[in-house]
Amino acid sequence: MPQDPLIRRIDRFEAHVASRPGLRLRVACPSQEFSELEMQQGLGRWLSCVRGLWESLGVASRPDLAMLMFQAPPVPASVERYLLALRPAEGRNSVADRLLRHALIGLPDASDRHLSEKLLERPELLDRVGALISRARARGQVVEPLSCYQASTRMDEVAERIGVERGETPSRTLTWGSKAGGRKVFRAGGLAHAPGGYEPVHDMAALARQATELVRVHGTKRWLVKINDGYGSGHGLAAFTPADARYRTVLTALRQLQPLTENISRDRFLESLTAEGAIIEQYLPTPPRGEKRSPSTLLYLHHSADGGFDLQFLGTHEQVLGADLQYLGCRFPASHEYRGTLVDMSLTVGKELGSVGVRGHVGIDFIARKAADGRWDVHAIELNLRQTGTTHPHRTVRALLPGTWPEDGLLTHRGSVVHYTGTDGLISPAYRGLTPDSLIEELRHRPGLAFDATSGRGVVPHFWTALRPYGKIGATFIGTSREECDVLQREFTDLLDGMAGCAPAARG
Repeated sequence: MPQDPLIRRIDRFEAHVASRPGLRLRVACPSQEFSELEMQQGLGRWLSCVRGLWESLGVASRPDLAMLMFQAPPVPASVERYLLALRPAEGRNSVADRLLRHALIGLPDASDRHLSEKLLERPELLDRVGALISRARARGQVVEPLSCYQASTRMDEVAERIGVERGETPSRTLTWGSKAGGRKVFRAGGLAHAPGGYEPVHDMAALARQATELVRVHGTKRWLVKINDGYGSGHGLAAFTPADARYRTVLTALRQLQPLTENISRDRFLESLTAEGAIIEQYLPTPPRGEKRSPSTLLYLHHSADGGFDLQFLGTHEQVLGADLQYLGCRFPASHEYRGTLVDMSLTVGKELGSVGVRGHVGIDFIARKAADGRWDVHAIELNLRQTGTTHPHRTVRALLPGTWPEDGLLTHRGSVVHYTGTDGLISPAYRGLTPDSLIEELRHRPGLAFDATSGRGVVPHFWTALRPYGKIGATFIGTSREECDVLQREFTDLLDGMAGCAPAARG
């Protein structure tokens, strides 16, 4: 019986790793582990594991790293080669060498299921990778924890099967990333945050009691119901505005609440409320004659040698949100008007989280509001103990630009401040049928648009596997100003339109 080609690919990868004792080994499974209902939101969402290819860029920037990454469906070989060639060759660290140190194990499964589920159905692959890891350790090579998008019981099982610790935060700490848990962290750190509840409730009567107490104190304003866990990108939200602070009035308003995401029905929302719990939180409106923005920050908490933690501040972003508060994209960096406040508040959150055992990526969402007199106030809104929509643009730029990342939320490259924008939402039915191969070929003929390591500017696409079936692609646009990033995005969209022979598409 012929040997499985994926096993043969792992064999070739191990042979190279074994020939170079100085290499360290990383295995990655970038499976988004949200609830099934959350994964149904957004075109091609089940393919979002392909955003994890930002880690492949680490093989190009770190000549001591060998990485095996699982994907499903398979990523075209042209994409792998394209990404590994984005950084110029340096000595032995050539594109050919990077390809030897990088193994994409593509499962031939495009079904609407988590990558982790598909992988757990292939025990022979997990056993083979486990044997690879065991032999690497026996040779004295460093084996890193399993790299993943977020923690889950499935990711725990994958890590256990191959014999490594799992990256990102331990499952026991995930409660701090829920809506209620995040609010408790903000309260413990003394940070400004919207009025609301701190304990999730699982039925409408209890929700009405929580809401009534809050309305009596804070008034009959607009309030949000937030599903406590299992959602991302602003999908687990509903709104209500009670006419007065009586319990029956509040209960009536709650019974009429509608989810902010159109394709989540009220019944499905209430099912999630029962299963996951929910909290009440006051909606923070735009001040009269003022302005409101939605910045966010990224942190990373490392295990330290003494058993504690080291806190790394990664960066600040302005999030681009839709009318229903769904995440659409991001801009780096956040405004100088409140960036320092974001950094200070984030470091406080990071210390609180580190003290309870949280490790790995942390995303913090804020609301920044400018009053008519020009003063800004900043409120912490939510915590994400995982990678977020801003992680892959940020990590992409961090891997490609060997600049200086001070803990003030900025990046400088060759003396200039770097800006970038990221989106997953360049979508048009006319793009269906376009292939990653054809897009890469077009970019090769557009040196002013494709990313150039010398200038440190250009476009880096992602979400590759959604292009052909769904007409959807994402990208990070890197420049020296917000305006330059906008120009790059327009030029990239025009390129896609030209390839598809269509009128300009909506820009996400």
